[in-house]
Amino acid sequence: MANENTKYMNEKYKEQECTIPFLQPGTRKFQRGGCTILVSPPFQNSGWHMSISTSYRDPSWQEIRDAWYDLVPEAASRNAAMFFPPKDEYVNVQKYCFHIHEVPLDIKMSF
Repeated sequence: MANENTKYMNEKYKEQECTIPFLQPGTRKFQRGGCTILVSPPFQNSGWHMSISTSYRDPSWQEIRDAWYDLVPEAASRNAAMFFPPKDEYVNVQKYCFHIHEVPLDIKMSF
């Protein structure tokens, strides 16, 4: 994994055309280190949303963190989280994918 992480750190994000039909307007698609990253702007009372995935493994914490801070505008001043819905509403469409959602700043979080 060390060699893969070193390679990842040296790669730049490559923006690709986002042709997925059901995504909200303004969604951008990037590739880096085997990860596919979709970044969606705020839409209908929701904040920024990012999904990050690979085809063969879970994205690392470093990849998730870096993508959020590098690709979401002003992310350093935003709260974000991964949510787990009630178990009976849980859906896993893609095996190696994580979703990060902006959390409004007025919601108190302990760190």
